[in-house]
Amino acid sequence: MNAKKDSEELFEYKFQYHLDNDLGGAEKFFVAHTPREAFEAFKHACRKNHLDAHGLRISRWNRWLREWEKLKDYSPGLGSPPILN
Repeated sequence: MNAKKDSEELFEYKFQYHLDNDLGGAEKFFVAHTPREAFEAFKHACRKNHLDAHGLRISRWNRWLREWEKLKDYSPGLGSPPILN
């Protein structure tokens, strides 16, 4: 039996978003213990690079099913977008 706690396990998170004046989408990937930790890293990257991201979708990699599980969708009309700056 593995004695590791759930909080010690790392997950891969994918952030899909759009930038103003950009026709295509962009993605950033982060490895973190929790979705909140990954989101804080994404916010930091946006501030550091002066990115105005919108239409944000957050997914977590499920290594057992080998697919991305959608956690949040902040696309227009689907939810209030998080404050990134």
